[in-house]
Amino acid sequence: MSIRRKVFVIILVLFALLGGADFLIQRFIIFPSFLELEYREAGENLRRIRYAIDREVVHLDRLCHDWAVWDDSYVFMDKQSEEFIASNLNEETLSSDHLNLLLFCRLDGTIVWGATVQNEQPLAFPFLQAKRLSSEHPFLVRFRNKDTKSFSGIVDSQFGPLLFSTQTILHSDGSGPDHGYLIMGRLFDQATMEPLKEQTRIPFEVLYPLTNTKTICDPLEQAPSGQEEERLSFFEFNNGKFIKSCAGYPDVNGQPVFGVQYLFPREITRKGIASMGYASALVIVSGLIIVIILNLILQHVILRPIQQLTNHAQVIEQDKDFTLRLDMQRTDEIGKLAHSLDTMVQTINERTSELQLANEQLILLSVQDGLTGIANRRMFDNYLNKEWRRAQREQVPLSLIILDVDFFKKFNDTYGHQQGDRCLIAVADTMQKHIRRPADLAARYGGEEFALILPNTHAEGAELLAERVRQGVQDLQIAHSASEVSPYVSISVGLATIVPQIYSDPHTVDTFVALADQHLYQAKQQGRNRTVGAGEPQVSS
Repeated sequence: MSIRRKVFVIILVLFALLGGADFLIQRFIIFPSFLELEYREAGENLRRIRYAIDREVVHLDRLCHDWAVWDDSYVFMDKQSEEFIASNLNEETLSSDHLNLLLFCRLDGTIVWGATVQNEQPLAFPFLQAKRLSSEHPFLVRFRNKDTKSFSGIVDSQFGPLLFSTQTILHSDGSGPDHGYLIMGRLFDQATMEPLKEQTRIPFEVLYPLTNTKTICDPLEQAPSGQEEERLSFFEFNNGKFIKSCAGYPDVNGQPVFGVQYLFPREITRKGIASMGYASALVIVSGLIIVIILNLILQHVILRPIQQLTNHAQVIEQDKDFTLRLDMQRTDEIGKLAHSLDTMVQTINERTSELQLANEQLILLSVQDGLTGIANRRMFDNYLNKEWRRAQREQVPLSLIILDVDFFKKFNDTYGHQQGDRCLIAVADTMQKHIRRPADLAARYGGEEFALILPNTHAEGAELLAERVRQGVQDLQIAHSASEVSPYVSISVGLATIVPQIYSDPHTVDTFVALADQHLYQAKQQGRNRTVGAGEPQVSS
């Protein structure tokens, strides 16, 4: 995988991790905080409803207290004045004060006067028919404590939840003794709830009757969370776009007498989710922009220069051209790397040139005679075998000349080895001067012996060249006083010519050399300073 792809994959993985972290944070931190805010606000609204109901009880309690601590009411308990009844205890009074129940009773619970009304119709409470309230009745149960002067709350009645207030009847200055009880009641019906809805601005509903006092909402639903706030329990239900909040309102005995329910719109979560959506979209868009910008920056600053380095190195590797230079003008790490690469390639080029020169010199030394500068014995053997195979394929003659300096040992003894070396060099130079074709090869065969390989040359041409070489050496007029055949250095020459056959003996090359050497021996036997060779080409069998 290329660096570009690796970097791109790494950026995508980091972006995915960022998105995953953003999702987890939103899902497990931000979103629960929205729910907590909604639950808190839902609970706060329930408390507002409860306080509104409590205020209704308080208002009723104040109204009842105003009537109970009044001299006229105190006197009425004794005289039951019709004038008082006509002036104060009429339907207009109950209607204006939104009362459904008004009772005057003695300390033993005997009802002195009472009235009930709802929708202009009387309510048949059992205690009105009996004209007496039991001391265990919720209206009076707290007054068994002699210090109690007032008591209020909500009770359940056959006509529905009833807000009530019971006050001890006293003089206007609050003095006694207690002269009975004044009881006012107001049904918690639609007429009572509507003002509360307007005050709280919460469209709640009253659940009555409660089918299960342990579960204040629908008993088929499960409450995911609950909270106890003083006398009010409330539970929240996640119901799509709303939170269904329910609360039970207790009666004077602490038991839920009715439930209050309302649907709290999940605006916080909705707006929060929308905000999180916008935030996620912003993260995604900004992440994509960052990926694109990073990709462009990496492409320009890192990836493209690295690609240039890679391509440059591949071209050098493929073409073996160590003269190429990248010459990248940068001062950062990539520029330093490019400069190091150029320096390394330059060093390799210099070392390669030196190595090539050394190899050429080594090759030259391996095939060249160190003294005379012509081919050595190794080169002679290789070249003769190659030309033998060529002559064998093409069926052309191959000639071989072997020559020897006459009485060379005596020359060295007489003139010294340095002069002997100069003599051999002069003989080699003479051989080189008389060969004209690139295919012809002059070689030092060994010691004072030399050889000429003449590809595609007949015996006549080979013999003519041999005589020219022999005469050329003679013409050098190198003094040789120890020679028995000439006052100057001379050579003896043996010649052989052959046309190799395809199916010839593999040792025929050695036989061919031996034949030329044999003719050289014959030249020495015949008096030296001469050429001996076959007049016609020999054919190997």
